[in-house]
Amino acid sequence: MARPANPFRPGFNASPPVLVGRDHLLDAVREALAVAALDGRTPRPIVITGTRGVGKTVALGEAAALAASEHSWPTVHVEVRPGRDFTPLLTERVIAAGHLLEHTTADERRHPVVTGGRVGASALGVGGEVEVHLERREPGPVDPLEAALRAAMRTAMEEDAGLVITLDEVQYAQRAELAGFTAILQEHMADQWPLVVLVAGLPSIREPRRTVTYLERGEWHELGLLSLDEAEQALTGPAADAGRPLSPDAARALATESGGYPYAVQLYGHHAWRASTGADRILLEHAEAARIAARRELEAGLYVARWNDASEREREYLAATARLILRSGEATGGAVAAELGKAATEVSYLRDRLIKKGTLYPEGSRLLFITPGMAEWVAGL
Repeated sequence: MARPANPFRPGFNASPPVLVGRDHLLDAVREALAVAALDGRTPRPIVITGTRGVGKTVALGEAAALAASEHSWPTVHVEVRPGRDFTPLLTERVIAAGHLLEHTTADERRHPVVTGGRVGASALGVGGEVEVHLERREPGPVDPLEAALRAAMRTAMEEDAGLVITLDEVQYAQRAELAGFTAILQEHMADQWPLVVLVAGLPSIREPRRTVTYLERGEWHELGLLSLDEAEQALTGPAADAGRPLSPDAARALATESGGYPYAVQLYGHHAWRASTGADRILLEHAEAARIAARRELEAGLYVARWNDASEREREYLAATARLILRSGEATGGAVAAELGKAATEVSYLRDRLIKKGTLYPEGSRLLFITPGMAEWVAGL
């Protein structure tokens, strides 16, 4: 039995149907692509930071889509995993991208990413597959990744094309390995490779002991919470396009409940759509049902996970922050310290750690729980 598909996608790494509040980043991506494709220069890397759930991975996907649709450039994407080197996989995928550039036309390359040795050409619109055979070479004096990049860039320039590399979850990368990768990029800046590099990670990648010089000189973008208007736009657009528009009061209620946290926007929209099954519009009563269902899901998932990830001292800081928010409507670092009977300098490290973990979010002088409703949950423990 057919039914209207739910347009909201509350999964991490799931692209929302409408990307809002990220125009500054997408403009930067378009400019970097233009510098590489039209000006004949290698642009600075783009570095995206933000807590979990704000859309870093989605932004990388949008960059890949822009490269494909506007320039017919493929993107090599690698997600760094804890305790694993990323350069061997990156090397294989760069080789695969080089083969793709050599054996396909610009029209055939209108697909987002190269994620393995077999490139599905059905995504390119040609109805077949391009089989990529990766050569296993004996170790030599040239770094394998550098050799792969040199070959891919030579092919790209011969084909009047280019390549995008997106590297996600960079906080898991070993600093020495990341430095080795960026050293290759820096060494070949004078070669004017048609190469755009984007990396994404948690705010901790800004720490001096984690970052590397080449990235420090990149173009940094921090993704945060959406404004109330942006959250409403992310809710109303997909609902209207899917044939079940939101009433203005329902849209405002859901946007307010989401706190502008992109993951929560999708979660509340998802449950509002489910609650309104059979209706022509999503009304305030459906928004209220969505609030209850989404809060229950958040309690069982993110609240517990982030509480369990906190140390005993961090939990004390979170509890004090929650009490202040419920009592006075807001919390600041100084007020939380006073609530704990400490000087601000004594507990500032706790504030910083909780911000880097993505549990708290600074907005000016105020501290917020990035996950909506968590203050009430913590205060009730």
